[in-house]
Amino acid sequence: MNIEERFRSDAIRELYRYWLSLRADRAAPARAQVDPMAMRRTLPHLGLFDVENDPRRYRVRIMGTEVVAWYGCDVTGRYLDEIDLGPDPAPVFAILDHVVATMTPAHMTGDYVKQDGRQIRYERLVLPLSSNGKETNMLLGASIRSEAGA
Repeated sequence: MNIEERFRSDAIRELYRYWLSLRADRAAPARAQVDPMAMRRTLPHLGLFDVENDPRRYRVRIMGTEVVAWYGCDVTGRYLDEIDLGPDPAPVFAILDHVVATMTPAHMTGDYVKQDGRQIRYERLVLPLSSNGKETNMLLGASIRSEAGA
């Protein structure tokens, strides 16, 4: 099954197709190519992350309003290793590291319970961005809240 066949959300599909159109024959497009207004349906669900090395960390540059609403707070400017990603965030970081290393998209669905007891269910797409075409320096993603049983 190819990655697009796994998508449940139209917003995720829209983001992926837009990223593919920007990528063309390169491994990943640059951040400068991304026009948020071209992804109106996805915009409230978007996240943009700086990739830092030595040590590897992910800083939230932008977090969409819908994600802020269902996550419970705005994490813009914070590092992902400083926020509540559930009791075992290691798989999340493994996926992000894989996207960075391979410059390939990752799609996932899942759920976890935050420290405040709220259950977070989501569909997520993470896409590499590269300013030099050789290494991932940013990640573009979308997180869509899933309902129970979805």
